[in-house]
Amino acid sequence: RLPVKSVYLLQVLTNIESSQKKKYRHHYYVGNNMGNFRFPDKELLDLGEPYTEREFEIIQLIKSGFRSEQIAEKLFLSIHTINTHRKNILAKSGMKQMSDLIEDLMTRRVL
Repeated sequence: RLPVKSVYLLQVLTNIESSQKKKYRHHYYVGNNMGNFRFPDKELLDLGEPYTEREFEIIQLIKSGFRSEQIAEKLFLSIHTINTHRKNILAKSGMKQMSDLIEDLMTRRVL
C-alpha cells in the first residue's frame, strides 16, 4: 500500500508583512523561510481579541443599550445562553463590569 500524501494546517499568529495573499479572510504563506514565524509569546498573544463573533455581537448590543432579555429575543437564544456569554466575556476580559470592558474596547478603537 502506498503512503497517503498528507496536508497539514498550521495556524500561526505572526507578522504577516511578507504574506499578502488573502483567501477567505486568512493570509497564507508559501515558502521555505521559517524565520518569519515565532512561538507565541505574551506580546504576540495580546495582539488578537479573545472574543468569538457571537460574544462580540453581544458586546455591541450591550453597548447599544439592549438588556439580556432583549438580546436573547433579538438573537433567538435563551436568556441563560446570553447570561453565559456575558459571564464568559467578563472572564476573558478580566473585568468585573461590562461597562468597563466596553469603555476599554472603545478606547482601543476595537468597538
